Amino acid sequence: MLQHRSGRARATRNDTISPILRSGIIGLMIASGVMLSDLAGAQTPAKTAPANGAPGDTANERQQPVLMTADTVTFDETQNLVTAAGNVELAQGQRSVKADKITYNQKTKVVTATGHVRLVEPSGDIVFADYAELTDDMKDVFIENIRVLMTDNGRMAGNEGERREGRLTRVNRGVYSPCDLCKEDPTRAPLWQIRAVRIVHDNQEKEVRYRDATMEIFGIPVAYTPYLSHPDPSVDRKSGFLTPGFGNSSDLGFILKNHYYWDIGEDQDATFDVSGFSKQGLLLGGQYRRRIENGRFSVEGAITRGELSNGGTKDSPKDRRTRGYIAAKGLFDIDDTWRTGFDVKRASDHTFLRRYYDFREDYLTSRAFVEGFKGRNYAAVNAYSFQDLRYGNTIAEPIVMPSARWQAFGEPGSLLGGRWSLDSNILSVTRRDDGANTRRISVQPGWEREIVSNVGFVTTLNGSVLVAGYNADRFNSSNVGARGSDSVNRFRFFPQGQATVRYPFVRYGESSQQLIEPIAQLTAAPKLPNNKVFPNEDSLDVEFDEVNLLMPNRFTGIDRLDDGLRVTYGLRSAIYGNKEGAASVFIGQSRRLTQTNSFQVGSGLEDNVSDYVGRVDLQPADWLDVNYGFRIDHDTLRPRRHSLNASAGVPLLRLSTAYTYVDQTSVRNAVTRDQVEQATFGLSSAFSTHWSIGVSHSQAMLPQPGPRSSLAVLSYADECLIFQTIARRDYTTTAGGVSDGNSIFFRFIFKNVGEFNTPGIGLNSLFGSSTAK
Repeated sequence: MLQHRSGRARATRNDTISPILRSGIIGLMIASGVMLSDLAGAQTPAKTAPANGAPGDTANERQQPVLMTADTVTFDETQNLVTAAGNVELAQGQRSVKADKITYNQKTKVVTATGHVRLVEPSGDIVFADYAELTDDMKDVFIENIRVLMTDNGRMAGNEGERREGRLTRVNRGVYSPCDLCKEDPTRAPLWQIRAVRIVHDNQEKEVRYRDATMEIFGIPVAYTPYLSHPDPSVDRKSGFLTPGFGNSSDLGFILKNHYYWDIGEDQDATFDVSGFSKQGLLLGGQYRRRIENGRFSVEGAITRGELSNGGTKDSPKDRRTRGYIAAKGLFDIDDTWRTGFDVKRASDHTFLRRYYDFREDYLTSRAFVEGFKGRNYAAVNAYSFQDLRYGNTIAEPIVMPSARWQAFGEPGSLLGGRWSLDSNILSVTRRDDGANTRRISVQPGWEREIVSNVGFVTTLNGSVLVAGYNADRFNSSNVGARGSDSVNRFRFFPQGQATVRYPFVRYGESSQQLIEPIAQLTAAPKLPNNKVFPNEDSLDVEFDEVNLLMPNRFTGIDRLDDGLRVTYGLRSAIYGNKEGAASVFIGQSRRLTQTNSFQVGSGLEDNVSDYVGRVDLQPADWLDVNYGFRIDHDTLRPRRHSLNASAGVPLLRLSTAYTYVDQTSVRNAVTRDQVEQATFGLSSAFSTHWSIGVSHSQAMLPQPGPRSSLAVLSYADECLIFQTIARRDYTTTAGGVSDGNSIFFRFIFKNVGEFNTPGIGLNSLFGSSTAK
């Protein structure tokens, strides 16, 4: 027997012993790496395959030299054993393995590593073991007492790990958790973990299978399944059942939702939903998604045979009808400039989406479009259709086709020291029965320039000319919102100019900057005849506030115009901290110099002198944030609008409120005011590192006082789990007497595993019986 001893033996491929050790050493490292990929990768997201020659490329690593260090290296010619002992470390590329002893048997072609085996992968994952054994062809591997520390701090352990025939990797008595261990007592069970009698990875089927899997939280089993499988990390998606949902509702009964995912191909997939309701029967639904060379589209829908009320009260008779919805969405590139798409939504009735999907919008908007972007220019052609989900509204929604627009902007300074603009529009609105059918074409060139004088005045000059033509049938000139019998053609030429002068006074202090800025504006345009002779599609409402006070046109569109001569003035003051904190206030008003009746009573602009509008923003530090907007009657100084959003406190205890008051009275000297007043109050507390709670309540004061909704949320969040309990009470009653009542939702998000939540569980006993009106 030949024996070689050295304080630190070192070998490479060119050394005498490298031909003997080569297959065993390389086999050990690669096989251990395969084992790691199979075991650790089963719980981690898929990684992009490395480029040829990149770190992690096995073929490239086999071309790199193998470096070995050990206290002693011996060769037993009789037994054909090569043994490296004492702090053995092998390295090839970015992969390394350490052990107390590594032995290669040339007769049996088996490599063994014993004592504190530690394998470091190029990915950063680390495998620990007491004993590892593998054949040099890497088809059969056995690891004893395996532990894996992953780069995302996830951990997996098992009593034994083995690989058979190069296909199946199996871990016996395995456990996985991405949670951090307790610093005071690392032996304690993590927050949650998955424990299985056997974990098998099939690299041909690209699947990981669990036998007798148990979910444990705080070491306590909370869920069990005899069989569980999911795709391995090399697969982005795979057909199979998704996590089911369950719950209970006083309206729908017991709820069970099942989902099946179908991986049709690389460019398309589908999901099938089967939901059972003990009081309503089955609901079938699904989604189909596909990507094509120049875009993507999706289609979804649902259908059921459920009860629908024939009236607006709880006692109204009901019958069973086929109900459902359908939706489709797509976006496609035509070329580098143009793209087209659609977004279509339709429901069988006004309560289906609210009842089965908690959808609470008043309208469904369907749209098809073509649009283009080039430089500063934008063009679009749209078609719109609407479905009103409000019960009792008998007015048919219009169809808008087309709504076309082209906007262009010039370079700064390109025209008379300013920038030119061009805005053109084509609009066609069709109604089946109620109201007029309207067609409109408009072109509006404009120009704007900002001038800063030597003494500090900032002057903004802008002007525009609107040229518009209208054609309408079934038009009613006395009431443009009602159907008439006239067919009209109208032409409009409307030039408008505006000059805005600001003089900012700025003071720089040691800890803050202060600003006082008076603003004056003059707007000039010709006086228009009675606006009612023109159709009105885009200017039905006016919300006068500090945002549009200084705009040339305070209407929302161009069918109604802010004509005549007026002056507008205001004052802005602000202070900004150099490190933190800011506060600002603005107040303004406009005064019309020519008589006009363009604005309706109650808008704040119906008189020659407008209401006062303003805004206050206050944020001295993170513990306080206040935003307040207002409109005050210029004559009586009575409030016409309040809008307050405020929050105060620290994470341990923070209070918030949102308050809205609007006086919508549209008749002068009205005895009864048309007022809306509502407030929401909230309280939140992050009372520990991981736990937080929040409660809120919405209350209406006018016109019908009473509670509207209450909400409480208890949350836990750490590095591996997000858990929420959401309790909600809705005091409103929808058409047919259906009340949402009380609901509770549970939501779990397990890192690297997925999300589980309940559709909603009715809890009429939690807050008491529902008495919503």
